[in-house]
Amino acid sequence: MLDQKKNSSISSFKKEFLHFVKICSIFFIPVIITYAVLEYSVLQIPTSYKLTGEYLHNHAEEVEVIFLGSSQVKNSINPKFLEKKSINLSSTSQHHNTDFKILKQTRDRLINVKTVVLEISYGHFELPHNTKYFWKNNLFLKYYNVNTFDRSTYFKDQFIYLSRPGFFSSQLIQYYFKDSKTYNINEFGFDENNFDGKFKKHNYNDEKLLKTNVKIERKAYLNLFEYNVNYFYKMIEFCKNEGFEIVITSPPIYKSYNELRNPDILRRRDSIVNIISEKYDGIHFFNSENDPEIKTRHFRNENHLNPDGAEFYSKKMSDFLNSID
Repeated sequence: MLDQKKNSSISSFKKEFLHFVKICSIFFIPVIITYAVLEYSVLQIPTSYKLTGEYLHNHAEEVEVIFLGSSQVKNSINPKFLEKKSINLSSTSQHHNTDFKILKQTRDRLINVKTVVLEISYGHFELPHNTKYFWKNNLFLKYYNVNTFDRSTYFKDQFIYLSRPGFFSSQLIQYYFKDSKTYNINEFGFDENNFDGKFKKHNYNDEKLLKTNVKIERKAYLNLFEYNVNYFYKMIEFCKNEGFEIVITSPPIYKSYNELRNPDILRRRDSIVNIISEKYDGIHFFNSENDPEIKTRHFRNENHLNPDGAEFYSKKMSDFLNSID
């Protein structure tokens, strides 16, 4: 004979479970749909990462020169003005450890690369490397097919919006509800409309600009210096083993930024430049920190060029690259 009490208990549990599933569905399905719409919408925005990734995918075998570095390189090199086929894989806050991962993981695609351009701007050796939580890891995985997580990747690592919701929410509002014309990113992933900033605001007036505050890191971090330098040597060794020409660069900076640099940080950086030049053959240096041909009208802020400055600097870089053949 069936146990009616037991059957009743099972039936009650099933009803409660189905009710729970129903409640969860009512709550989570709209959330999932919302995030799916946000993710899709973000992926339609023509960001520099997306277009650089497309260029990497479509022209990998044509590329001869790779540029790596931080926002200073990102804003100073427009590959459109380089004679050699180039790709700029630098980005804001990107450090040498991310540079190295991108370089190694794109090597099998960029089979005709002859030259790698690396950055050692002021303070570069005394800034911490990017961590495994660097929000751009998702971007590099999605658009470059490069794993910079320092671990195996998961399904969620492919999502862009969730990597930095606040930032991408702002981009969504700007692109879809304000003025999408502000985006003028060329096929190389370079923003040719990136003029807005302090210098434009002050109409490129030196007298006014020299009175403004300058954002600059002057604190020394000796605990980072030795590790970062040794890591950079490993990058050089890799490039040498691959047969690359190596160019070490430091893009232009405005005179007020120049004058405020910590002389000890600068001295340590320059000492490494001297060691590299003595230790390795065939290393080329292109330091434009004090280039008198770079004018105030070329800057967006004290340590970043605007698109006009990038055109001027890129053409100079192109001439330099041609000269080392």
